[in-house]
Amino acid sequence: MHTAPQPLFSRALLALTAAATIAVAPLAAAAIGPAGSGRSAHSVPVYLISRISHDVGHNDWAFQGQDAGRVSWVAAYVGLALFWPAVALWIRTRSRQIEAMDGRRLRPWSRVLLAAWAAELVTGLLTLGAGAYAEWTSTPIGADVLKLADLCSPWWSCVAAVIVVARAEHSTLALRAIGGYAVLLAVVLLVPLPGPDWLKVLLLAVPAAIPAVLTPRESHSSAAPGISASDGTSSAAAV
Repeated sequence: MHTAPQPLFSRALLALTAAATIAVAPLAAAAIGPAGSGRSAHSVPVYLISRISHDVGHNDWAFQGQDAGRVSWVAAYVGLALFWPAVALWIRTRSRQIEAMDGRRLRPWSRVLLAAWAAELVTGLLTLGAGAYAEWTSTPIGADVLKLADLCSPWWSCVAAVIVVARAEHSTLALRAIGGYAVLLAVVLLVPLPGPDWLKVLLLAVPAAIPAVLTPRESHSSAAPGISASDGTSSAAAV
């Protein structure tokens, strides 16, 4: 008897994560802000808070953001925030098609959207909080707090979205892939690596791109017995 496998939305989200990362490579400093690029996460909120406090010209941290940094920081958050509803709509449409074919009820789209938006909200608030702490206090750890704030990025929304779907599909392959992406993202954000920013961003996309490309795309209309939805591999069917 032929049964349809669990839809591999995790594979599609890995592909979208890799594609989005590669797409912003020419604008790597503005879109992702690798360490050493001058567009690190904390620089923009510190500049904004300094402007509000009328401290520009008196606070050394205030000179790091400037107008271009403000625009790119906000654009990155807004761009990804608008990207995820489109992804969720596609997942919802595809889920309804699968439901019409075999009657299964699939509702991953809402969890993907909520996870992605929650990740953006948390990272944005942490970045602003770190900037406010360093601006309005004089503790010695202010610089360290700002350094840790560089870890905050809207691109963690990609990690959150893939984890939600991969766990629902029990896909260890997708979890490992997005785990590798997360590790590289943290390194790119915190460690000033040598080389051009665009190359760092291209390397960042590799962990998500390889499984998305190498994992075979399965048909949802029919599948051979023994197909595993968790990692796209097949096993011998028991007779």
